Amino acid sequence: MKKEDGFPGQISFVIPDRILGLVKANPLTSDLYITDIGYYPEARFHFRERPSGTAQFILIYCLSGRGEIRLNNILHDLNADHYFIIPAGMPHSYHSDEQNPWSIYWIHFAGRKATFYSRFGCQALSIERINSSRINDRIDLFSEIFRNLIRGFSLEALEYINLSLPHLLASFTHLSQFRLVRESGENDPVAQSINYMLDHLTRKLKLDEIASETGISASHFSRIFLARTGHSPIDYFIQLKVQRACRLLDNSGWMVADVAREMGFDDQFYFSRVFRKVMGMSPAEYRKRSA
Repeated sequence: MKKEDGFPGQISFVIPDRILGLVKANPLTSDLYITDIGYYPEARFHFRERPSGTAQFILIYCLSGRGEIRLNNILHDLNADHYFIIPAGMPHSYHSDEQNPWSIYWIHFAGRKATFYSRFGCQALSIERINSSRINDRIDLFSEIFRNLIRGFSLEALEYINLSLPHLLASFTHLSQFRLVRESGENDPVAQSINYMLDHLTRKLKLDEIASETGISASHFSRIFLARTGHSPIDYFIQLKVQRACRLLDNSGWMVADVAREMGFDDQFYFSRVFRKVMGMSPAEYRKRSA
């Protein structure tokens, strides 16, 4: 079984040719612009084959799972926390692993400046998860673009998403520079622990595990964290989880149960209680309010 799209919870946008004409005619956006963009979660049986390639460059970012990309008859593995850029005009195919299907963000992009990304192409490059990874910051950049596109193709939205594109691409191609904002807090136990929480929002972390990242005892760490933030470490972690859940409720078509599982809650009803405690309303009420 092979599928090009149609995956539960997927988000995808194809910019119509008529709208792309406006983008190409705008000096602010003509050098580098998005033609298609999306997110396919757990895309089992995902498969695409383009014997003549495409007119655009394609970036595929594997968040979890794995798949394979064939480029000029050379097979490349694409595992979790890796990305791959397929140059324009290059014959290719790619598919998700059947047993461990990938969850991918993807972008088709073009313009005069797109050709300069060839030097990053044709290889699977790692985005190692460390304290300064900023994985969720990168996902938020995708979400910002999705949220603007959901509202239509106004001139302002088109300019914003395409002016955001270089920053998003740089989060992959210039990894050290993208992570500098986090690395400045490496010796700060509170900043260090928050970075760790942000990179593990889908897990169930315990106090000892968070404290171990800072190299100080759990009790001492708790006192420092409470004094600096006004919250216990676990309460703060739960707030971050709920924040992320809000973005999923805003920007995806997932059911509440799916959002709960994504954020590490086995029990949807417990998740709803936690959500209400933080936000003052249930997930369903929040989504209705945000619609």
